[in-house]
Amino acid sequence: MTVKTKQIFILNLSYPFESVSKVVFGQESLIKIFTNSEYKIKLFIGSDWSIKNSGFSFYGPNGFNSVFVLKNIIDNDFLRQNSYSITQINGYQIDIELEAQFSIFKNTCDNTSILEFRIKYKNDKDIDILENYIKISHFKEIVNKIFAKIKILFNQPLNDDKFPKIILNQSFIIKKNYKEAFDFYYNWNNMAKTLKTDQIWKIFSEEKYKKDNQEYKNFSILINNDVKLYYRVLSIKEIKNEKIEIVYEKSGKNYAPALNHFIKFTFFNIDKNLSLFLYETHLPFNVVSSIYQTVSYYLFYCNYQSRKYIENL
Repeated sequence: MTVKTKQIFILNLSYPFESVSKVVFGQESLIKIFTNSEYKIKLFIGSDWSIKNSGFSFYGPNGFNSVFVLKNIIDNDFLRQNSYSITQINGYQIDIELEAQFSIFKNTCDNTSILEFRIKYKNDKDIDILENYIKISHFKEIVNKIFAKIKILFNQPLNDDKFPKIILNQSFIIKKNYKEAFDFYYNWNNMAKTLKTDQIWKIFSEEKYKKDNQEYKNFSILINNDVKLYYRVLSIKEIKNEKIEIVYEKSGKNYAPALNHFIKFTFFNIDKNLSLFLYETHLPFNVVSSIYQTVSYYLFYCNYQSRKYIENL
């Protein structure tokens, strides 16, 4: 028998798929969505937001209540979808097979996200039966209000530490020994040379905090009179003959250049003159897609240029 679906709601958000997925399906975010809301959600004992067969009750004004059970999760680079069985509405056991599908699709054209809510059923008469418990128009009204709360979340200040960050990774094979690669990247004057900004950037040594390892090289970059970036080394860890890892904390006078406060370089040993460079940085959960793409492209350019430069030394 063909399974049918009915779209209840759809919305395009100008935020990256990775960000929207983490916020919408994150426990802390869900708590915020339903805080000070007329609708509430409560997990059953022993249940979890991301474990199949977990259940929760959803209730609101005028005695409305329903029970959902998580039946399936699809989670890949282009789709995050949770499918829930609706087992009860307003205290009545549902006598039809009915699912609620909550999906987030990645729009790869501009890296925006599409949120959708659908009802999945088997027969057209099932919708008529559903209407005996709750009108579709009321269902749409409830979903609209929840999605409105989600949109409000994305208007939070950037770099709110209470929300998850987007992790942006890039990797390159470098035809250099991993220690040589580390030494090159640890000196940011070399980085300026790779980008041909060594005559423009002014790089200064910076004082260290008392808790810092005094051998670390903290520094700042003056790009122009208005933009100065500070890089503090949080840690340097080495596993001999395996890898070297350095973690920076980045800040700046203007919030925009310091969106990615966390930066990690890791250099893995592959062979005598071959290493893997892994770049990791974190961006605010609500950075808009256009900025996310700009940052991603720029970082790729920087890392690609530095790789070409060091291999020709």
